[in-house]
Amino acid sequence: MLSAIRFLRPILLAATLSAACAAAEDSFTRDSTRELHEGDLLPDLELVNQRGEPIRVSAFHGKPLALTFIYSRCSSATLCPLVSRNFDTAQSLLTRLGASESCHLLSISLDAKNDTPEVLATYARGCSADEKLWTFATAPEEQLRSFGTSVGLEFKRAGEQINHNLRTVVVDASGHIQHIFRGNAWTPQELVAELHHAALPTSNQ
Repeated sequence: MLSAIRFLRPILLAATLSAACAAAEDSFTRDSTRELHEGDLLPDLELVNQRGEPIRVSAFHGKPLALTFIYSRCSSATLCPLVSRNFDTAQSLLTRLGASESCHLLSISLDAKNDTPEVLATYARGCSADEKLWTFATAPEEQLRSFGTSVGLEFKRAGEQINHNLRTVVVDASGHIQHIFRGNAWTPQELVAELHHAALPTSNQ
């Protein structure tokens, strides 16, 4: 993976954040003192994947991981659909670079009530997700809220919808946080570059 994506360094340096893609996460009042930071160990979380199998976040230790939070019924074009498109593009980049077996993508649903394994499997197919590279999963709301709070995620139900901000977290092979993308002003190229950095020997151990 390291040699395959070295060329992404200039892409990362050249990438700029788009002010037009700022997520509306300032509507949430957060206690930032409770948030983890780069270098901290990410907590574990029990999940159920799109196959109905129990898994844990720690099961992905051993390779860099990028995880994000979505729900299948989200209709805001700048939230879940955008994040899923970015993950889809990142998946294509990693596959073309021959790095699809050297890292993993994980989308965690905020809506365990409605996002059953069958629903997530359908959603994954709509994203052209390769199961070997990209997993979709749910978690019980109470545990998910605790886990999400640790990286600054906030969400609350509003009728049939879920209001939420955005967090996308890159974790190194030892389970430590490499980088937290806040909001939606990041690119698939930046995500892949952070996965590359998470694979370097100098990453947090």
